[in-house]
Amino acid sequence: MGEIDHEIAGKVAGLQEDISSVLQELQGLPEDHPRYEALFAQLVNAGSALLEYEAQAPAKREEPHRQVSKTVLTWSARIHMLGAVLLALAPLTGWIGWGWVVLAVFQLLFGLVATGMDAPVQGHRELRIAAGVLGVVTVLVPLLVFGVLSGWFWIAAAIGWIGSFVLATDADATHAREGKTA
Repeated sequence: MGEIDHEIAGKVAGLQEDISSVLQELQGLPEDHPRYEALFAQLVNAGSALLEYEAQAPAKREEPHRQVSKTVLTWSARIHMLGAVLLALAPLTGWIGWGWVVLAVFQLLFGLVATGMDAPVQGHRELRIAAGVLGVVTVLVPLLVFGVLSGWFWIAAAIGWIGSFVLATDADATHAREGKTA
């Protein structure tokens, strides 16, 4: 984060120097001087550039964290899909019935949807929570399918799928809104 802060501070200082140099040139110039109007326009442009850059600075600072959130969700979804593949292969061993393949397909589709989601600048931390919940569901499902846990835990698994989906899609919708306003 220090490197990004240093980069932002350097850019802001450079833009402020641009404003200062134009102000120094303008200081002794009368308004009717032919160069005054061009310098004033240059001052307005330099001020606008500084304001625009400062508006983008929070997003630049948050970018590494946003990337981590996206990576966490992607890996959690990949592991969830791996669990789905293993669940789909389990009937070949005779350990479970073929009806569980439907659940494996659902789990695989859910993982595919989750890997395609992008992290917004604001609210990207919700993706980390969604990834954690998805990880819990990834562990719960095989324990439920193989009868290790009580059937009542299917409620927790369903709530986990729904909760992680809601968190991830809410974050993805936020990202879409940010893209439209940018």
